[in-house]
Amino acid sequence: MSHSILHQRACQVLFREVELFCKRHPRGKKRAGRPPDYSDSLILKLVLLTYLCGLRGETTILRHAARHYRWYLGRLPSQSRLWVRWRDMSGYIEQFRRYLVCRLGVNLEDERVIDTIPIPVCKFFRRGRHRGFIEADWGYCASKDWHYYGYKLGLCMTTTGIPDFFDLFHARPHDINFLEALVAHLIDCLTFADKGFIDQERAQRLAERQGVVVLTPKRSNQKRQAPLQSYVVNSYRPLIETVFSQLSGHMHLQDLGAKTAVGLCKRVIGLMAAFTMGIYINFTLGRPLLRVKELYA
Repeated sequence: MSHSILHQRACQVLFREVELFCKRHPRGKKRAGRPPDYSDSLILKLVLLTYLCGLRGETTILRHAARHYRWYLGRLPSQSRLWVRWRDMSGYIEQFRRYLVCRLGVNLEDERVIDTIPIPVCKFFRRGRHRGFIEADWGYCASKDWHYYGYKLGLCMTTTGIPDFFDLFHARPHDINFLEALVAHLIDCLTFADKGFIDQERAQRLAERQGVVVLTPKRSNQKRQAPLQSYVVNSYRPLIETVFSQLSGHMHLQDLGAKTAVGLCKRVIGLMAAFTMGIYINFTLGRPLLRVKELYA
């Protein structure tokens, strides 16, 4: 399939699903008065196209949409109007992502993979100057030997790479403190995690209360070794690296350019919805699920 045909089919799937969702699940009207100048479906399409095209910011996507998607989208909002509507629709965008997750059959799977990824909010020399991030803190990523200032994104995904649940956490605490939050929505599920989630007491409590079995590789200094278990858990490492590479490399997860915590949250929600949309497009077209970058590159 040529790139132009692939891009055309990807656009057809995206626009069709957005229109179908907005028609079946209209957003409630918050105040009296005339209807908004721009529909929810238009704003949602612009948000998805922002990250699927590997762009950052409202100004960039509006310029790109006017050049390549004017035929599909029609009249476009201003940069400030897009920012406000994007912020107000954050919950609706997450609802759309959950809609796609259900369409992909994630609820029928009983295996998950969990991990965290750093989200810095500023460079090292600008630490302390960002007053819009009250809860941001110093964190350390052991796998990259990287000290950063910002947050952590906790991600719970299926064994095929489909995001099921995500949340922003403080950067300073250890990953094990987020284990319960990442699997709180699961029941009778097998979960694979790295060594940062090793905690026998928490694992036993989750198994008794929710039926969630957490498997991690064994540390070299542990008395009881399980080579087969470590091999199975480590076999999902390439999947995690592929997902994080798409999120941080193509969609700029670690360089979102947000100036406030609200702006960061709306960008993360939009990014995760766009990534799930890319997976859904590949699923519809019969392509490998995680080849998202090729759709709009």
